[in-house]
Amino acid sequence: MESQTSDFLVIGSGLAGLSFALRAAERGRVVVLTKGEIQESNTNWAQGGIAAAVSESDSWELHEEDTLIAGAGLCDPAAVRYLVQEAPRAIEWLISLGAEFDKETDGDLALGREGGHSRHRIVHHLDRTGGEVERAMIAAVRNHPNIEIFEHAFVTRLLTHDSACIGASAMVESIGHRYFFAKSTMLATGGAGKLYQHSTNPSVATADGVALAAQVGAKIENMEFMQFHPTTLYHPQMRSFLITEAVRGAGGTLRNHLGRRFMYDYDSRLELAPRDVVARSIEVEMKKHQTWCVYLDISHKDSASIRHEFPTIYERLKSIDIEMDKDWIPVVPAQHYSCGGVVTDLDGQTSVPGLYAAGEVTCTGVHGANRLASNSLLEALVFAGAAAKVAEGGKPEERPDSTDEPKCIAESESIRIRRAMQKVMMSDVGIERSNAGLAEAKQGINELIAEYDSLPSAPFSTHPLETRNLLLAAREVVAGAIARKVNVGLHFNVDNPTAVSPYSAVPEPTPAGS
Repeated sequence: MESQTSDFLVIGSGLAGLSFALRAAERGRVVVLTKGEIQESNTNWAQGGIAAAVSESDSWELHEEDTLIAGAGLCDPAAVRYLVQEAPRAIEWLISLGAEFDKETDGDLALGREGGHSRHRIVHHLDRTGGEVERAMIAAVRNHPNIEIFEHAFVTRLLTHDSACIGASAMVESIGHRYFFAKSTMLATGGAGKLYQHSTNPSVATADGVALAAQVGAKIENMEFMQFHPTTLYHPQMRSFLITEAVRGAGGTLRNHLGRRFMYDYDSRLELAPRDVVARSIEVEMKKHQTWCVYLDISHKDSASIRHEFPTIYERLKSIDIEMDKDWIPVVPAQHYSCGGVVTDLDGQTSVPGLYAAGEVTCTGVHGANRLASNSLLEALVFAGAAAKVAEGGKPEERPDSTDEPKCIAESESIRIRRAMQKVMMSDVGIERSNAGLAEAKQGINELIAEYDSLPSAPFSTHPLETRNLLLAAREVVAGAIARKVNVGLHFNVDNPTAVSPYSAVPEPTPAGS
């Protein structure tokens, strides 16, 4: 088997992976593996911004409090404090790399406000912050002499020796199968959106990191906390896309098909309640009126402001004859973010020696039972940076304990199995769950895994291996949901009691009069 050795190996090319690569490259050689092109990541799709207490009227203590409230009592306080205290420095580092953020006329950063935040603290670039950050990061990475990038490199498994991670096995387009050895491996593979039929995530979000880590014994937690973004476009002729929380932060209101502003029935924070509250409120409202969507209304705001603040959304909606300065936008919740994942400490170290992780693939303790808006890019930056400070370089072990590769099946079978899995997850492990539904989901996912394993082997293809990763991650989500016996944050089971968060007295959404 051909092999290549470096000090540090990075799997993934979003903000977490590239942040680690840039910082680690100051201490040694870095190889970056990304299964698509380098810009294909959840980071590139992020619209809203990055939360940081950088204004005189804000403080890290207030940012900390808002994060703890959203997390509903399940955050790791030490991780949250580290995150919010490091936030201003993270913004400064991005600016030093060339990232451009919106500014006020006096030159100060223009700060937005999103659901769950008590202050304006969202640093942003129009309505495509992720794209701007990724642009700056990619330019810096491509110009660094110590970083080598392999695009279209699909990691099939992590390599271990005596229970420690020593790199990864990957199939690289135009090169073939190769081992990549490294003293320290950073897992930054992003999210798990393709577990569900409806997701804001790109097609590459197939839970690869969770599956890879689980197979080498890494600790996985909180996968049941799957965040559904409240407002994604509902339109039969266009793929669902996210309508950023910043639209509600700018004054957008939610209305049912009768035109009534229904959030008054569910939460005193109205449209700026945390995402889990808003998403469940929309779900209840749709079931109550037997409708397929609700509407987001920003038409009361002047047209020039809308076009300036949300140019990308405005143009995409206009292409399907929705003018957001005049029309209501039809929206539904869709899977958006996985709050659980591979458990790490404050240095990004997983339970497997030599294996680090950062970004959406992780469970750092920052998000608890629900992620606060715009803390995701911040988490990726902060914990990737922390890992880069402590990860060891040097000569790695180059004798993997196993040479077995995962099984591929025919792509046609993979497509069928993935669709069946997504149907199960959407139906039984979505915004609202039940004991019976979760039991059916457990049986259904286990049967699909067994079916995958029983089918004939086929030549290498990424789709089947992604499907296999999704099935393994789905099993983690279902197991976590069954084990969680009280409703908290993003986990809502109609058969369970609701936990009382020590950080918030706001009740769960219940229709008025029920």
